[in-house]
Amino acid sequence: MANIFQRLIPYRSPLELLSEHSKLCVKAANLMYTAIEKYLNNIQVNELSKEIDGLEDNADQLKLQLRDIYSKLKWTYFNKSDFLDILHNVDSIIDLTDDVVKVLTINQVDPVPEDIKAPILELADAVRKSVEHMDITIQELKNVVESGFAPKEIEKEAKEIETVEADERSSDKLGLELGKRLFAKKNEMNPVDIMFLNNVVILLMRIEDRAKNVVERIRMITHS
Repeated sequence: MANIFQRLIPYRSPLELLSEHSKLCVKAANLMYTAIEKYLNNIQVNELSKEIDGLEDNADQLKLQLRDIYSKLKWTYFNKSDFLDILHNVDSIIDLTDDVVKVLTINQVDPVPEDIKAPILELADAVRKSVEHMDITIQELKNVVESGFAPKEIEKEAKEIETVEADERSSDKLGLELGKRLFAKKNEMNPVDIMFLNNVVILLMRIEDRAKNVVERIRMITHS
């Protein structure tokens, strides 16, 4: 009898697993911030890269479970394509954080100009906060669904979405300014180092974009 019920109703809900996946993204984003801070102070980040690799492996396992469970569900609270799009973007975030730290292990810019250090760290901080806000939005989605889409829960979720969107606009501006500042140093810095640091900036902005995509998709679900 137990086996029959397990086939009909998954032991863990997709939103519970998505929530767990999202929390791994938060851990990875915080480790990424620490890695960038260390890198800018000429400290090796190989161990942090290995730690993020472990989180990415755990996230991959959750992704496989989620896809398997969702393929077997006969009824869901919202469109399957919406959920899979959210999962894809959340999974991309942990992949990109891993990419950022791996990139930091292949080239050491020494020294990183002081007027570049601070804005890179500021951008990394804004990105990790965006991932944290995304995670809160996913937790709110879980609450909204469990409440039967109660207006009070939807209102709380909408406020969190506004926070993410404000942070994303700020990070976009900071990232573009950083790129301009880096290329303005073409007569001072090694061109390879300029391209290297600009690539780190681009990867950070992509993480922000993925967090924004998750939040926008959740808005579509809760306000449709």
